[in-house]
Amino acid sequence: MYKKIFIPILISFLFSIDYQSEIQPIFNDNCTNCHGYPNQYGNLILFSYDDLIESGTIVAGDALSSSLYDRITRDESENGDMPPAGSLQQSDISLIAQWIDEGALFEEVLDVEGCTDLNAISCDEEIDAIYFPECTTCFDSDPCANYYNENATVDNGMCMYNDVPSNDEFITTPIEGGYYVDWSAFTPPVEVLQYTLQRCLDPDGDTDGDGAYEYENCTMLIPPMSFNLTTNYEDIDPVFELDEYHAKYTFYVHYPNNTYWGSANSYYYLEPATSQCTAGDVSGDGVINVVDVISAVNHIIGNTTLEGDSFCAADINDDGIVNVTDIISLINIILS
Repeated sequence: MYKKIFIPILISFLFSIDYQSEIQPIFNDNCTNCHGYPNQYGNLILFSYDDLIESGTIVAGDALSSSLYDRITRDESENGDMPPAGSLQQSDISLIAQWIDEGALFEEVLDVEGCTDLNAISCDEEIDAIYFPECTTCFDSDPCANYYNENATVDNGMCMYNDVPSNDEFITTPIEGGYYVDWSAFTPPVEVLQYTLQRCLDPDGDTDGDGAYEYENCTMLIPPMSFNLTTNYEDIDPVFELDEYHAKYTFYVHYPNNTYWGSANSYYYLEPATSQCTAGDVSGDGVINVVDVISAVNHIIGNTTLEGDSFCAADINDDGIVNVTDIISLINIILS
């Protein structure tokens, strides 16, 4: 009869396993005749917890990487299969694997609950105490539910996260009338409930010279209760036609187990658009000549459409319209 090579291991366990009462009896019944005292075949002793740990055959927290687990799950016909005669019961193999994955601890630990997901918030990190007040009194050395704890042996499935897109993952691209906002490069550690997006403007800039901006003109582009899971947004607004403005996007990620939807958020800033156009150089080739006149005329009669710096260069009197007045000004520039 062949053993199963792969054994499904549950991610979360209601109870951790006690080595002395649950694991050692398996070795006593099946292994210590060869791997005990005085016999120590292969220099492997399974007579006690300390003997097993010192053997180096256990990788705590990872059964699949443990050589002991490899040996007890090999086919009976395969070299190195243990025990050499017969097989451990499937329930015993599963119990050993679960014990290793829980951390290969000596005693069961039922009073330690926390998140074992490395992506979860750690109370040792510097995070906002407003959104995570527990972390002011909770540390990884003192287990705290919902937060990553390297000492936890039971994952209670209520992990807290504050992962948000980095500046490289939150991309803003100018489009006509606004910006195309894209965060598709961001991969959250777990499936999220929704994304929320807010945009605030400070059209006046740093008026008092203290280097700070006052973002008082705020719009909730994607409201908290929209349950939005798209990964982009077209922010079109006449306000972007202002010559100068400072904008701040605030992006929120609502994770299922976070107690407050705004606990995972970050800010992304836009500087005022600065024109690089030179009045009259419609073609942008650094020379003002008849080519620029033709480009401006084609725009006026509808053959082409000037945008961006080209429109700026053609709108010589800066009234927001390219017309015959600008053509006259352009010709005067050439003649002068």
